Amino acid sequence: MALLSKSFLLLFFITLLTTTLFAVTDADNKHKPKPKPKKMVNIVLVHGALADGSSWSRVIPHLLAAGHHVLAVQQPLTSIEDDVAKVKIALGTITSGPIVLVGHSFGGFVISEAARGNTNVSSLVYISAFALDEGESVAELGKNYEPLPSNQQFVSDSAGRVTLPQDLYVKYFAPDVDKKEALILAATQGPFDTVRFGLTAGPPAWRDRPSYYLVCEKDQIIQPEMEAWFAERMNAKKTVKLPASHAVLVSYPKEVADLILEAAKEAK
Repeated sequence: MALLSKSFLLLFFITLLTTTLFAVTDADNKHKPKPKPKKMVNIVLVHGALADGSSWSRVIPHLLAAGHHVLAVQQPLTSIEDDVAKVKIALGTITSGPIVLVGHSFGGFVISEAARGNTNVSSLVYISAFALDEGESVAELGKNYEPLPSNQQFVSDSAGRVTLPQDLYVKYFAPDVDKKEALILAATQGPFDTVRFGLTAGPPAWRDRPSYYLVCEKDQIIQPEMEAWFAERMNAKKTVKLPASHAVLVSYPKEVADLILEAAKEAK
């Protein structure tokens, strides 16, 4: 009987000690900060026409969770030159670390121009974006592809800037986005100048640094065939194709973030 009592007490103390150790270890783990990436990268996000910086709101949390510094630029959309100037100002605020510059739609035109000559920009990421070469314009390139119905639906305001009617925005720009969220995007869309369609590009930054491309195969704003051609011509380090609309930033945010993070991983 005494032997049994001693065995019971020994088992009790072992159980108590083990439980205490696990509790302490678990508490330590909860208070330990999440491991940071081996290298913190600056990620600058550039929206396109018919949008604003909030269009990246579903992508940004993935980038922050990976431990990177993120900046979404708010462009005026009054001209490509004005947009480029705004992005250059944003790039100038970053004083250390490599930069991954990301552009969506017309933001691709902008990042190609804004990164030129900036040695801090390590790589470029094009998300269903225009990636023009020197001397090219969107209008001229568009003649090589079947016109999209959405191209005929823009309406002009008193300042000569254009938008899509909100119902058609949902239909053409964001058909794979939740209807309520798509209506919010339509209500906050950024009016843009039409001169940018005919503006010719200068020497593009994608010619001299690693670039990545995401093709939206169900895009109704930019022809998917044109996007695939851009990716092939720039010899993109990685090309991702998704069955997405032009609003891929909202409908496939993780996949967009994954491509950006891959560029960040390789940034120098």
